[in-house]
Order: sequence, then structure tokens, then C-alpha cells
Amino acid sequence: MTRFLLGLALLVFVAGTASAQQANGVEVYEFGTYVASGSHYTHAPSAQGIKIEGHDGYTHLETTRTIAARIGARFGFRYRVTGTAPGVYAPLKMVWKFPPPGIVGADPTHPVELEVVEFDATSNDNYVITMSLESTSDLVPGIWTFEIWSGDQKLTEQKFEVLAPLIS
Repeated sequence: MTRFLLGLALLVFVAGTASAQQANGVEVYEFGTYVASGSHYTHAPSAQGIKIEGHDGYTHLETTRTIAARIGARFGFRYRVTGTAPGVYAPLKMVWKFPPPGIVGADPTHPVELEVVEFDATSNDNYVITMSLESTSDLVPGIWTFEIWSGDQKLTEQKFEVLAPLIS
């Protein structure tokens, strides 16, 4: 079981009133490192056992795409979805790509290099996705990629470089 966390603010797997409507864009307006605050709530893990958790709030610490691989590091981005009518939720897919050899999921003998999670979102709401490095098995150096898709259209791709910890 992984201790790797995903946080989505304002809406985490809320079914809402999902329709067949598709979103046509994502506006990323902040990225970097964050700290989570307030209460947290846990959702069912992803298909491959990645822990999914939300928090009441996230405070932006630094604008960067370079992350030091250390326990407790949290990084990601804030965004808005465009193209749906107000209050109408569109089905989206979050695609996570982890560098080889991958992170540990439910089966420690099969590391996860790619995971897809479905969720719903509506235009003009603010969202945040963060990843938190919670165990030594999460400290995988390389390019970590986060994509948001609506149907077969990629709406955004955000990349972060996680650097191996210095050994002294």
C-alpha cells in the first residue's frame, strides 16, 4: 500500500450532475510546492492502489517545477476548467506518469508507472492537484507528468522534475 497522496480541492470525485458535455480547456494559474491545511478526507484508492486524499485547503509555497525528493514534499498545480455550462459537470481523466521504476501501489512487486483516475469538474470552479511524497518508495527521481483529458482531447500536461536526494 502506498503512502503517496493525491489531493483535489473543492471537488474530489464528486459525481454531481455529470452530463455528456465535455470540457474544452484547462487554465493552469499556479504551480509549485504546497502545504496542506485543515481537515483531510480519504477516498477509495486508485485502481493500482495509490492513496487518494483531499484537504480543506492548500497554501502555495514556491513557484517551481523542480522538486527535491524528500519525505513530506508536496507539489502540483491549481487550475480552472473551461467549456461547460455553469453547474454542469464534465467527466475528465487525470493521467499520472511516474518515472521508472515507478512508485509502489497495492502490489509492491509491480511498481506503478502510469495511472488513470476519472473525476468530474465544472467550469469556473477552482481545483488543485497535489502529490505528496510520503515514504522512501515515493522518492523516485525523474520527470513526473500530470495530464487532464476530456474524452480524447488532452487539456493540459504539467511536468515536474523530482531530484534525487543528495548523499553526503
